[in-house]
Amino acid sequence: MTPRFLTFILLALLGAPLGFGQEAATASGTIGSRDSVEVRVFREDDLTTRAQLSESGTISMPLIGNVRIAGMSTDSAARLIEGKLRDGYLVRPEVTVSITSRVRKTVTVLGKVQSPGVFRLDPNRSLTLAEAIGMAGGLQRIANSKKLTLTRRGASEPMIINFKDIASGRLKDIPLSDGDIINIPESLF
Repeated sequence: MTPRFLTFILLALLGAPLGFGQEAATASGTIGSRDSVEVRVFREDDLTTRAQLSESGTISMPLIGNVRIAGMSTDSAARLIEGKLRDGYLVRPEVTVSITSRVRKTVTVLGKVQSPGVFRLDPNRSLTLAEAIGMAGGLQRIANSKKLTLTRRGASEPMIINFKDIASGRLKDIPLSDGDIINIPESLF
């Protein structure tokens, strides 16, 4: 036996990918709206779908149409699609879902913090106002912590927030969304 053949056998026994034209999945985890995904159905190449999710978090697939998968794990999305394919189309479908690219989601912290900037949201967990301010290095000494503004996409007016109430526990911390802008003004005194 040649060394190359022995390597092939060893890799096959260990379950390593052999690379026969299949692309490796780039990510698993929670699927975000507008992420790009690849859906593969074992032994059904014509059902393989590569697309970006719509604004509503759906992907259009052959046979079953639009399927909402945003907010689901890749494994849960695969099980959902398997169930839809099993309902009148395939006997035992085996589906894998992988995230091929993520849409970058951010919040912006401006004003009197130590390090203002744009901060990336982790697609697998939520970020709160207090955490975002912490990521920006905390409030400066001259910050007016009683009149923070939170501007949210689609909102008619920004929210005025007393951060001292959040820090003391009198007010619940606020979960942030993609595109939120936090502005910390300077105190007049």
